[in-house]
Amino acid sequence: MKSIKERIIYLFAYKKLNVNRASKVLGMPQRTLNRQVNEDGKIGMELLYAIMDCFPEISPSWLLLGEGEMLREEVCCMQSVPYYSDLPVSAGVRDAYDPMLEKPSGYISLPSQKAECYFPVVGTSMEPEIYEGDIVGVKRVDSLSEISPGSIYLIIANDARMIKHCYPDNDNPCVMWCVSPNYPSFPIDKREITALFRVVNRIVTF
Repeated sequence: MKSIKERIIYLFAYKKLNVNRASKVLGMPQRTLNRQVNEDGKIGMELLYAIMDCFPEISPSWLLLGEGEMLREEVCCMQSVPYYSDLPVSAGVRDAYDPMLEKPSGYISLPSQKAECYFPVVGTSMEPEIYEGDIVGVKRVDSLSEISPGSIYLIIANDARMIKHCYPDNDNPCVMWCVSPNYPSFPIDKREITALFRVVNRIVTF
Protein backbone atom coordinates (compact mmCIF):
# COMPACT_ATOMS: atom_id res chain seq x y z
CA MET A 1 0.00 0.00 0.00
CA LYS A 2 2.16 2.81 -1.28
CA SER A 3 -0.41 5.62 -1.24
CA ILE A 4 -2.44 7.22 1.55
CA LYS A 5 -5.58 6.48 -0.44
CA GLU A 6 -4.78 2.75 -0.51
CA ARG A 7 -4.21 2.76 3.24
CA ILE A 8 -7.49 4.56 3.88
CA ILE A 9 -9.36 2.03 1.72
CA TYR A 10 -7.65 -0.78 3.66
CA LEU A 11 -8.58 0.88 6.97
CA PHE A 12 -12.23 1.21 5.93
CA ALA A 13 -12.27 -2.48 4.97
CA TYR A 14 -10.68 -3.38 8.31
CA LYS A 15 -13.35 -1.35 10.13
CA LYS A 16 -16.12 -2.74 7.87
CA LEU A 17 -17.07 0.76 6.74
CA ASN A 18 -18.60 1.64 3.41
CA VAL A 19 -18.44 5.26 2.24
CA ASN A 20 -21.91 6.05 3.53
CA ARG A 21 -21.18 4.79 7.04
CA ALA A 22 -17.65 6.23 7.06
CA SER A 23 -18.96 9.68 6.13
CA LYS A 24 -21.27 9.62 9.16
CA VAL A 25 -18.57 8.32 11.50
CA LEU A 26 -16.04 10.90 10.31
CA GLY A 27 -18.51 13.77 10.04
CA MET A 28 -17.82 14.42 6.36
CA PRO A 29 -20.19 14.79 3.39
CA GLN A 30 -20.57 11.45 1.63
CA ARG A 31 -19.93 12.96 -1.79
CA THR A 32 -16.69 14.57 -0.63
CA LEU A 33 -15.47 11.34 0.94
CA ASN A 34 -16.42 9.27 -2.09
CA ARG A 35 -14.61 11.65 -4.42
CA GLN A 36 -11.42 11.47 -2.33
CA VAL A 37 -11.43 7.73 -1.69
CA ASN A 38 -13.10 6.11 -4.69
CA GLU A 39 -12.61 8.67 -7.44
CA ASP A 40 -9.80 10.95 -8.59
CA GLY A 41 -9.98 13.51 -5.78
CA LYS A 42 -6.95 14.18 -3.64
CA ILE A 43 -6.97 13.11 0.00
CA GLY A 44 -7.62 16.22 2.06
CA MET A 45 -6.21 17.12 5.45
CA GLU A 46 -9.74 17.27 6.86
CA LEU A 47 -10.15 13.56 6.13
CA LEU A 48 -6.79 12.67 7.65
CA TYR A 49 -7.49 14.66 10.82
CA ALA A 50 -10.93 13.06 11.09
CA ILE A 51 -9.47 9.55 10.81
CA MET A 52 -6.83 10.23 13.47
CA ASP A 53 -9.45 11.77 15.76
CA CYS A 54 -12.04 8.99 15.37
CA PHE A 55 -9.56 6.10 15.38
CA PRO A 56 -6.81 6.95 17.90
CA GLU A 57 -5.56 3.36 17.78
CA ILE A 58 -4.35 3.92 14.19
CA SER A 59 -0.69 4.86 13.87
CA PRO A 60 -0.23 8.29 12.22
CA SER A 61 3.10 7.11 10.81
CA TRP A 62 1.37 4.23 9.06
CA LEU A 63 -1.50 6.37 7.81
CA LEU A 64 0.57 9.29 6.55
CA LEU A 65 3.88 7.66 5.60
CA GLY A 66 3.18 3.94 5.30
CA GLU A 67 5.73 3.22 8.01
CA GLY A 68 5.30 0.51 10.64
CA GLU A 69 2.10 -1.29 11.57
CA MET A 70 -1.42 0.06 11.20
CA LEU A 71 -2.14 -0.22 14.93
CA ARG A 72 -0.01 1.72 17.37
CA GLU A 73 2.84 -0.23 18.95
CA GLU A 74 2.52 1.30 22.42
CA VAL A 75 -0.59 -0.72 23.28
CA CYS A 76 1.24 -2.44 26.12
CA CYS A 77 2.06 0.93 27.68
CA MET A 78 -1.41 2.43 27.48
CA GLN A 79 -3.21 3.68 30.54
CA SER A 80 -6.40 1.91 31.60
CA VAL A 81 -9.46 3.90 32.68
CA PRO A 82 -12.85 2.72 34.02
CA TYR A 83 -15.66 1.70 31.67
CA TYR A 84 -19.26 1.64 32.94
CA SER A 85 -21.07 -0.69 30.55
CA ASP A 86 -24.22 -0.85 32.67
CA LEU A 87 -24.54 2.94 33.05
CA PRO A 88 -25.26 4.28 29.57
CA VAL A 89 -25.26 8.00 28.91
CA SER A 90 -28.07 9.30 26.79
CA ALA A 91 -28.20 11.28 23.59
CA GLY A 92 -31.64 12.17 24.91
CA VAL A 93 -32.47 12.46 28.60
CA ARG A 94 -32.20 9.83 31.34
CA ASP A 95 -32.44 9.79 35.13
CA ALA A 96 -29.56 11.42 36.94
CA TYR A 97 -26.75 9.64 38.77
CA ASP A 98 -23.17 10.22 39.84
CA PRO A 99 -21.02 7.90 37.71
CA MET A 100 -17.99 8.45 39.89
CA LEU A 101 -19.72 6.62 42.77
CA GLU A 102 -20.41 3.52 40.67
CA LYS A 103 -18.21 0.47 40.33
CA PRO A 104 -16.73 0.08 36.81
CA SER A 105 -17.59 -3.04 34.83
CA GLY A 106 -14.18 -3.06 33.15
CA TYR A 107 -11.36 -0.89 31.85
CA ILE A 108 -10.41 0.57 28.47
CA SER A 109 -6.88 1.29 27.28
CA LEU A 110 -6.17 3.61 24.39
CA PRO A 111 -3.05 5.41 23.17
CA SER A 112 -2.90 9.13 23.92
CA GLN A 113 -5.45 8.64 26.66
CA LYS A 114 -7.42 11.77 27.51
CA ALA A 115 -10.54 10.39 29.18
CA GLU A 116 -11.05 9.67 32.86
CA CYS A 117 -13.87 7.16 32.27
CA TYR A 118 -15.96 5.68 29.44
CA PHE A 119 -19.69 5.13 28.94
CA PRO A 120 -21.84 3.54 26.21
CA VAL A 121 -24.31 5.80 24.42
CA VAL A 122 -28.03 5.24 23.99
CA GLY A 123 -30.40 7.43 22.00
CA THR A 124 -30.04 9.04 18.58
CA SER A 125 -30.34 12.78 19.16
CA MET A 126 -26.59 13.37 18.65
CA GLU A 127 -26.38 11.59 15.28
CA PRO A 128 -24.48 11.90 13.00
CA GLU A 129 -21.82 13.14 15.45
CA ILE A 130 -22.30 10.34 17.99
CA TYR A 131 -24.27 7.18 17.26
CA GLU A 132 -26.25 4.95 19.57
CA GLY A 133 -23.90 2.15 20.59
CA ASP A 134 -20.77 4.30 20.44
CA ILE A 135 -18.64 4.64 23.56
CA VAL A 136 -17.64 8.09 24.77
CA GLY A 137 -14.72 8.97 26.98
CA VAL A 138 -15.26 11.92 29.31
CA LYS A 139 -13.17 14.15 31.54
CA ARG A 140 -14.58 16.04 34.51
CA VAL A 141 -14.93 19.82 34.20
CA ASP A 142 -14.14 21.53 37.49
CA SER A 143 -15.94 24.79 36.79
CA LEU A 144 -18.87 25.77 34.58
CA SER A 145 -16.82 28.80 33.58
CA GLU A 146 -14.53 26.40 31.70
CA ILE A 147 -17.24 25.42 29.20
CA SER A 148 -16.13 25.69 25.59
CA PRO A 149 -19.15 26.74 23.46
CA GLY A 150 -20.15 24.02 21.00
CA SER A 151 -18.16 21.22 22.61
CA ILE A 152 -20.00 18.05 23.65
CA TYR A 153 -20.56 17.44 27.34
CA LEU A 154 -22.03 14.80 29.60
CA ILE A 155 -24.38 16.78 31.83
CA ILE A 156 -25.58 15.38 35.13
CA ALA A 157 -28.36 17.46 36.67
CA ASN A 158 -30.83 16.99 39.50
CA ASP A 159 -33.26 15.00 37.34
CA ALA A 160 -31.44 14.19 34.09
CA ARG A 161 -28.25 12.96 32.46
CA MET A 162 -27.44 13.54 28.80
CA ILE A 163 -24.77 14.37 26.24
CA LYS A 164 -25.26 17.64 24.39
CA HIS A 165 -23.49 20.58 22.83
CA CYS A 166 -23.42 23.37 25.41
CA TYR A 167 -23.75 27.10 24.80
CA PRO A 168 -24.03 30.01 27.25
CA ASP A 169 -27.14 32.15 27.37
CA ASN A 170 -26.16 35.69 26.38
CA ASP A 171 -28.91 37.21 28.52
CA ASN A 172 -28.73 35.04 31.62
CA PRO A 173 -25.38 33.87 33.05
CA CYS A 174 -27.18 31.26 35.19
CA VAL A 175 -28.52 29.45 32.13
CA MET A 176 -26.83 27.09 29.66
CA TRP A 177 -28.37 25.85 26.40
CA CYS A 178 -28.32 22.18 25.48
CA VAL A 179 -28.21 21.56 21.74
CA SER A 180 -28.19 18.42 19.59
CA PRO A 181 -28.78 17.73 15.87
CA ASN A 182 -31.97 15.70 16.33
CA TYR A 183 -33.57 17.11 19.47
CA PRO A 184 -35.07 20.54 20.24
CA SER A 185 -32.69 22.89 22.05
CA PHE A 186 -33.57 23.66 25.64
CA PRO A 187 -32.14 25.70 28.53
CA ILE A 188 -30.90 24.30 31.82
CA ASP A 189 -30.27 26.20 35.03
CA LYS A 190 -26.58 25.84 35.92
CA ARG A 191 -27.56 25.52 39.58
CA GLU A 192 -29.23 22.20 38.75
CA ILE A 193 -26.01 20.72 37.33
CA THR A 194 -24.38 18.39 39.84
CA ALA A 195 -21.49 17.25 37.61
CA LEU A 196 -20.20 18.09 34.15
CA PHE A 197 -17.85 16.06 31.94
CA ARG A 198 -16.43 17.01 28.55
CA VAL A 199 -16.52 14.32 25.86
CA VAL A 200 -12.89 13.92 24.80
CA ASN A 201 -12.85 10.48 23.10
CA ARG A 202 -15.27 8.46 21.02
CA ILE A 203 -15.02 4.79 20.20
CA VAL A 204 -17.07 3.73 17.19
CA THR A 205 -18.68 0.30 17.58
CA PHE A 206 -20.51 -1.64 14.88
